[in-house]
Amino acid sequence: MEYELVNACIVTKDRWIPNGSVVVKDGLIASVNAGGPPPGKRIRLNLNGLYVYPGLFNAHEHLLSTYLPRVAPSKPYLNWLPWDNDLKSSIVFSERQQLDPEQLYLLGSYKNLISGVTSVQDHIPHFVQDPFVEKMPVRILNQYALSHSICTYSLNWGDGPKEEYAKALKQNIPYVTRIAEGFDSESRDSLKNLHKLGCLGEHTVLVHGVVLSESDIQLISEKKAHLVWCPEANQFLYERTVDIRDLLKHGINVSLGTDSSICGSLNLLEEISTARKFYQTEYGEDLSTKTLFEMVTCNPAKAFRVEKQLGSIEAGKIADVVVLTRNIEDPYTNLCESDLSSVRLVLRDGVPVYGDVSLESFFEESGVIVERVRVGNVERYLVASPGKLLESIVISLGYKKDLAFFPVQKEFDNFG
Repeated sequence: MEYELVNACIVTKDRWIPNGSVVVKDGLIASVNAGGPPPGKRIRLNLNGLYVYPGLFNAHEHLLSTYLPRVAPSKPYLNWLPWDNDLKSSIVFSERQQLDPEQLYLLGSYKNLISGVTSVQDHIPHFVQDPFVEKMPVRILNQYALSHSICTYSLNWGDGPKEEYAKALKQNIPYVTRIAEGFDSESRDSLKNLHKLGCLGEHTVLVHGVVLSESDIQLISEKKAHLVWCPEANQFLYERTVDIRDLLKHGINVSLGTDSSICGSLNLLEEISTARKFYQTEYGEDLSTKTLFEMVTCNPAKAFRVEKQLGSIEAGKIADVVVLTRNIEDPYTNLCESDLSSVRLVLRDGVPVYGDVSLESFFEESGVIVERVRVGNVERYLVASPGKLLESIVISLGYKKDLAFFPVQKEFDNFG
């Protein structure tokens, strides 16, 4: 399929093009142009000045834990383990267990998709994730080595830090682990212990870092490791988060993640809002909206070693794109103040997977199977069968469950 997006404000890695066009061919970005596209007969989609961004990344998720309400009866927690014990003894967890893994993965995928996310780092062992990677409407970043965390009470994920890190170096994939997530001595020493194991470097992606010290941050900077920040989940569980200003001052590559729905934010757009509010409250100054844009686009692409394929709108890259309503002239601030109603179109591999009903002919031309649904107060087309998913959840639970991260009702029959 070949088509062109015209009359758009295109937000690239280093600048924005106020009246630009993008040509997409066979799932890739063929060209990015100031003004109209190069000559040729193509399907044309006039965006009437809307903002075009790279598809967003959610850099830390647990798709299998896509459920509500959030659970934290004993917060603030010493570390992740007592919270996990509270979760697994809760009624919410028992209720969630009525759903099968594919239902939860679909819920998590749709939750991300309707907020403009096209790529998700699902922190879980491969054998859990593998059956669903090719079935999901979002891109699950499945090339990684991992540990759950660096402590004696870590879950037994992977083959151990040294082995997993060696695998990351050999295969040129990220090594992902939670770090410094708690107030006990093991959490506080976890970064230093990881370094002693020889597992801290450019392939290392650290998650959380709630209690990282100034010397820890300096070490991360020296080793050129990356960090994923989850301010909502950190504050919900621990009433604290990492010194993000110090991380940024040290030039560390920081990405943003929601964590799981059971302890984090409803979606990535809300996480962006949380990050802005936290920074203003904590430091009395604004966090650059361009920095936040980078935290959900090019920064995670770099951390997860997919920057040659994803993370920016450039010729030759995969056509993962999100189109947002233009409410504010500055495109970075516009992204940071967007909500679910702002998401007008999402492309994955150049294929429309979510979008405004005014784009019906574009969806029909693409041949993709979608359903017409109501998301909050707006009507959208959504790929595959979200209505069938919601019906299956009612059957599994025995009643209709309201899930704020997926405020969707099926209104009409599908086509395609």
